[in-house]
Amino acid sequence: MNGVGTQRRITKKWVIRHRNLSEKQRLLRDSLLMLCGGFVLAGIRIFGAPVPIGACFVLSVPFGVCSLAAMLGAVGGYLALFGADAAPDIALALMMFSASAVFQGTELPLKKWFFPCLCAGVCALLDGISYFGGNVGNLTFFVAKILIAALSSAALRSSFCGSRKAQLFLLTAVCAGLSGLTGAVNLGLIPAIACCVATGDPAVAAAMGIALDLGSGFTGGMTVAAVLPALLCYVLQRQEKLPVATTYLLLTNLTLLLFGSNSIANALCVAAGVGGGVLLWQGRIQRIALTAGSQRGAATALRNAAEVLEYVHGCLQTNEATPVSEAEDVYDGAAERVCRCCARFHRCWEYRAQETYSALSGTAKQMIERGFVEADDLPEAFREQCCHVEGFVTAVNQELEGMLYRRRYRMELCESRQAVADELSCIAKYLRAESDARRRDRTEAAYSPEVGISSVGKDGSRISGDRGTCFAARNLEYYVILCDGMGTGQEAAQCSEDTLRLLERLLRSGIAPEQALRLLNSCEILRGATCFATVDLLQVDLTTGEANIYKWGAAASYFRDGDEVKKIGTVTTPPGVGVGGEHAPERYELSLKGGEMLVLVSDGAGGMETEANIAAFRGDSPQELAALLIAGLPAEDDMTAVAISLRPCTSR
Repeated sequence: MNGVGTQRRITKKWVIRHRNLSEKQRLLRDSLLMLCGGFVLAGIRIFGAPVPIGACFVLSVPFGVCSLAAMLGAVGGYLALFGADAAPDIALALMMFSASAVFQGTELPLKKWFFPCLCAGVCALLDGISYFGGNVGNLTFFVAKILIAALSSAALRSSFCGSRKAQLFLLTAVCAGLSGLTGAVNLGLIPAIACCVATGDPAVAAAMGIALDLGSGFTGGMTVAAVLPALLCYVLQRQEKLPVATTYLLLTNLTLLLFGSNSIANALCVAAGVGGGVLLWQGRIQRIALTAGSQRGAATALRNAAEVLEYVHGCLQTNEATPVSEAEDVYDGAAERVCRCCARFHRCWEYRAQETYSALSGTAKQMIERGFVEADDLPEAFREQCCHVEGFVTAVNQELEGMLYRRRYRMELCESRQAVADELSCIAKYLRAESDARRRDRTEAAYSPEVGISSVGKDGSRISGDRGTCFAARNLEYYVILCDGMGTGQEAAQCSEDTLRLLERLLRSGIAPEQALRLLNSCEILRGATCFATVDLLQVDLTTGEANIYKWGAAASYFRDGDEVKKIGTVTTPPGVGVGGEHAPERYELSLKGGEMLVLVSDGAGGMETEANIAAFRGDSPQELAALLIAGLPAEDDMTAVAISLRPCTSR
């Protein structure tokens, strides 16, 4: 069972994946990027004075090697560009790195306001010492630095969590930092013009221009140089690469010349930016555009894909025509092999065919159920008239064996078609959900989960067939999964481990629990699993406290509400045994927002004593209850107990 800890929403989306790189190589590359990023962002200045954006960059990723690299880059940038004048910002970077280490693993980093407030408070303290000591004479700049610390820390953290507007802020901050690195040449022109050309969005161009002006001290007319060609292309609806590139190349240099900021170096930077924008044309950088056109296009593509999958699902659901009578096929085959050469063939199977079929129909059911037929099973009237009874019985048994093989093949084919159809249906529903523009991304929890786990292997063995995990996924949905592999030992442990990992990956990707279980069932059927694992899957909405528990083949669970204990679930077959009908998970709705407690157990830990112990428990600690349930039971099987409850978040 995985340990219970606070699930970070700060994901590693900032890691640029590449299959040809090893883990150490990726870590080295990401660390270098964070080092350079911290150095560049430290170069941002307002009217020549440093600002704490580089220090706040340390908080954009979780504590680790990359955050250390960001801190070193920021400190190096402040020292190289500003020297002792940036002492408060250097101290802020060091303290924010220390804070990310101190608060790692707690619930505080999950609060959107925590690090921005902490960063602003520390910035106010450090700059306040300089201000009230007489080293900083501008009160407006003092207040502005505090606001910049709060807003930039929030925006930088959001940019690494996938927020497009925050990513635009990060990109503009990089442009501003590059503009402040050197005085003779504005390096920020390269990424700024590239973004303007690639996106074709005037709003992006305005943001880039303001960033360039900010880095150069508002003396070069950079905003006009970036916005003017963007507006011209937008009004004239120029969407071809060559006209857009030519417009930016000429109009941007002309504007810089009018404002006195043009030089050979800046002209080369503009040309490099235009070339980069052409290379990125309609590429990944298009995602930062503030317009919704690309998002609508992606939603339409997802809906179209969902419709295609739904059509294929409908085709696979079409029922095939089945034979009218399997017994008649068996008798016809036997007659063709034995009776065709008999002198009485025409009399038995043509003139008196109805009488022959009627005489044999009485043995059809017994023959198919038993799988073979004997001579004594045939009607006496038929045996008296038949010249080749023994040969006919042998032929019937051979035909019957072939019929049973064909029946089994049809059933397996039908089952496989149904499994594939279920998988396509699940994927189609997932694509439709992803294409829904009204889908909310809830970011504030009203409850926090408390989970207690106690587990022991059979006869004290370290290898247990019980596996489980708990984690937070999209929209503040919290999941607890308990899988019990059938049997004991390594095979049961591997079976439950495979089941658990597949479910976890599906749920983390955003697939609904019921659809994830159906996909699991289909995968087990298609791969011809011989070992099965039961599933307890609890889904909790941390914003409302409402929960759903899905049970498939698992032992009964227990819901404690005050002094009352309710048993949940009935014994069913596990996933992977069949499709349709009764082969589906049980779903129960419940609420945990009032201090109720839910207990999940594997089959080795269930029983009358378990229910009685839960009813007699007077505490409110899930860990104590889970330990109590396992402690008094003999280890005759793998045993696991998981107790979960919700606690209101005191600070929202």
